[in-house]
Parts: sequence; C-alpha cells; structure tokens
Amino acid sequence: MWSHRLNFAAGGAPLVTIRIVEGQPEIAIRPRGPARLRPRGAAEVALPAGALVRIRLRDGRPATLAHFPLLGQFQFGDRAGLEAARRLWQRRGVKLRLRALGGVYGILGRVIDNRKTLLLADGDGSEAAARAFLEEAARSFGERPGLFTDLATLPGGTLEVLDDSGRRLAEADRVISLDVEGDAGFVVSRVEHDAGYAGHGFEDRAYRGRLYATVDASGRLAAVDALALEELLRGLVPSEMPSGVAAEALKAQAVTARSNVLAQIGTRHLTDPYVLCAEVHCQAYRGEAAQVASTDAAVRATAGEALFGRRDRSLVDAVYHAMCGGHGEDNEAVWGNVPDPNLRGRPDLPAAEVAPWKAGLADEGRLATFLAGGPNAWCARPANGRPDRYRWERRFAQAEVDQIAAPLGTGPGVALAVSSRGVSGRARALRVEGTQGSALVQGELRIRRLFRNLPSAMFLVSRDGDAWVFRGGGWGHGAGMCQWGAVGRAEAGQDYRQILRAYYSGAEVVKIY
Repeated sequence: MWSHRLNFAAGGAPLVTIRIVEGQPEIAIRPRGPARLRPRGAAEVALPAGALVRIRLRDGRPATLAHFPLLGQFQFGDRAGLEAARRLWQRRGVKLRLRALGGVYGILGRVIDNRKTLLLADGDGSEAAARAFLEEAARSFGERPGLFTDLATLPGGTLEVLDDSGRRLAEADRVISLDVEGDAGFVVSRVEHDAGYAGHGFEDRAYRGRLYATVDASGRLAAVDALALEELLRGLVPSEMPSGVAAEALKAQAVTARSNVLAQIGTRHLTDPYVLCAEVHCQAYRGEAAQVASTDAAVRATAGEALFGRRDRSLVDAVYHAMCGGHGEDNEAVWGNVPDPNLRGRPDLPAAEVAPWKAGLADEGRLATFLAGGPNAWCARPANGRPDRYRWERRFAQAEVDQIAAPLGTGPGVALAVSSRGVSGRARALRVEGTQGSALVQGELRIRRLFRNLPSAMFLVSRDGDAWVFRGGGWGHGAGMCQWGAVGRAEAGQDYRQILRAYYSGAEVVKIY
C-alpha cells in the first residue's frame, strides 16, 4: 500500500488505490455480499451479506516524516535543467540531495514514463529546519522554494474489528482487507465529501473492489479502495464532466482521465497509503453514486485507451480544465516545469477564425481585444454551456485589496499590475505596490488564490473609482483539454480522437490493454 508502484488487476488493467476516508477514529462498513475479512497476522473472518462491522484503532502511532526544501523538480530526461539548478545552489553554498519519483513501464510497445527528479536542500529532516531554510532563501536569494515531505518510518497500531453488537471479531497489525464475493461491493458509512466547498457534507457511499482499512500517516484510520482502473473511471468520469453532454465529449474525458491517472501513479501522496485521493487534487471520485449509463458507455467504448505523444510515443500527462476562455495555455506557464510538446496553448477556435490570434495573447492590448470581442470559441458554443464562466468580472474595494495584500508586507494603498503573461494572456506574475514596499506574486494559481479564488488568471485589472476590477475569461488553468470546448466540438460533429488531437498537439489515442 505504501509502494506507490503501478500494479495490475486480473485481465491486465492497472490496479489503483484511492482514498475513501482518512483521519478517522472508527470506520463502519457493510459488505453487499458474502465477504472475507483478512486481518494482517490473524485468521480470516467470514461475513454474511449486509453485516455491519466497525473497525477501531488501538495504540495508533503516526508515521515519521522528513521535510526538505524543494529547490526544483525536473522530468527524468531534463539533465540540463537539473545540472543548471544544481550548480546554482552549490554556488550559494547549499548542500544538496536528489529524490526520484515515479517509474517507467512498457505496455504493448508503448512507454509509461512519469519519472521525475527532485532537487532538495539537505538537512536534518525536521520541519522547523526546512522552513527556516525557506525563509532564509527568500531573504538572501529572493526565491521561495517549496517543501517536500517524505516518509521516514511507517505508522502503526492495532486494528480491532467489532460486529454491530460490539463483540470483537478480530484484531490486526496495521491493516485489514475485505473481499466481497463476486465483487458485489461494500458500503462505507459517513464518507466526507467536498471539504472546503459549498457542498461539504457526509454520506454513505458504495464502492466495488477490495477495501483496505489501515493506519494513515497521522496515526488514525483510513479506508482505501483498490480497484481496476476501468471500474474507477465509471465513478470518476461523471464526477468530472456532466453526464448529459455529447457522447464524443464523454469519450474524450474518459481517455484523458485514464491517461491522467496513469501519469500520476507514484508521484503524489508519497506519505499516504494510497496512490490517489478522491478530490479535485487528483480527480474527483464518488464511487457508485456517480455512475450513469452515458458515462459507463464512454468508458466501455474507450476501454484501455490512453494518449501518447506523436513524437516520442510516451504517455501524455493529460491534464484538463473546465473552460479555456478561447485560448489554451502552455504547461510551463502554469506549473513552471519543462515545456511539454503535447501541452501547447493555442487559440481554441474554428479553423477559419484562428489566424488573427496565432501570435497569442501575452500582449495586454491583444488580450483586451480578445476578451471584449468574444470570439466564437468552442467553449462558448455548447447549447447548455456556461457563459458566466466564459467571461466574468470580479470587483474588490481598495480596502479589500489592502487586506488581501497585507500578508505580503507592502502596506496600504496597494496598486496592482500584471508584469508577465503566458501565451493565453494568463497572468504569470503580479506586481503589488504599497506605501511600505512592493512584492511580486508569481504563479497563476498563487495569484488566483490571493484574490479569493479568481476563476482563472486570464484577466485584465483596472480601476473603477475606489474599486479594482478584474475582467477575465475562462475557468481553470487553461492547460490541456478544455472540457466545455470538448463539448462544443462534439456538438459540432468532431469525434473524440479529433478532439484529443486538437488539445494535445496531435497526440494519438492508443489501446494499451
């Protein structure tokens, strides 16, 4: 559970572990068919269909974590970038260490390679020392490295299994698995969902696959589902795209979701007993509650298909977003990584309307014309689309802006100016000037979050009396597939392969299992 390597289920489909809940004092489960409960270090227990069992943790011990400043993250083949960063930090007198993530696999002549190399500042592994380094780097070099957390020792504890009357059925060292006959599935009680969002709540949810109950990194209980990727997609695709849209758009979503999962394995949640979480950080997953006939059909029609680059035949990290606003963004402008030839930002317009915008929107005047003119972008075309997301406006009083910028230490009377933009016009750096100094906010996500979660970084900022006005377009980061653009293209008659070629620079769909 902690290896984070790619494994395979019966039939050849990749096997994925995904979090259901964690941080719990107790987990209640109910198998929907006859089941076998397998406690680690003890005899298995037979359970009848519908039996309620409660799992509790005794003497839970958290994992030991090691923290290191993250100075850079590089694709496996980017030796030049890694060496340049290494030399820079060595000249600054920083002792370094490397950490490898991900893996490389060959499937039917195609390569799944999501290896990355992390450049870390060495240290004693304590969070205090790592954060002290981050502050010193900001003062001395004007840079704010990230923080990488690694697993030093596993968590531990004893799991107790109780029936509905409180009678103890079994004990286990650290982990228990549950297999239900015929893969009839199981129900987990009080699954938390939409944490931090308006729809936050708890509900009982049904899943298929194998259930694991284990100790999470915090030393509390987690429930993890291990299931074949195709079954995962049945719950994932309708959680990411409305199930009532055109069938070819749903097929495109199924292929991107499958490719995206494969690209993430071994690179996220390295301190957790699962590969993926069930939130938008990875991809939203609600189990059987989300499954509908239309998305099931899209998953079946594209079974085993993933996206591979036209040039290097390697897996595409098929990222996507809700709405590009008419122009996609380059991956490096979003995440600061190496340019990916499969993730180039281009005008998302019918071919006859592309020519005026081929030079991109990094120039503020061109961006203003583009936002005001409302070109006939694919994501503006769906019959039941979201015009409020295609173009939007947010207003902030000066007092609000001063409050928002207070943590930057610039003082009141703040003025704002975008100092760098990507090819789609999305802000990459925002200059904040105040009476006590200035600050440069870098990164489209940091800018959006700073101003209370702007829909996207494709915006112009101006004054209107006492207010600062953000006028923008799109919803999300802009890299990869535009989901509403895919719907618009599908409604116009494009099939899912055409849609994917358009958004991933000619990448091809290949069946790998």
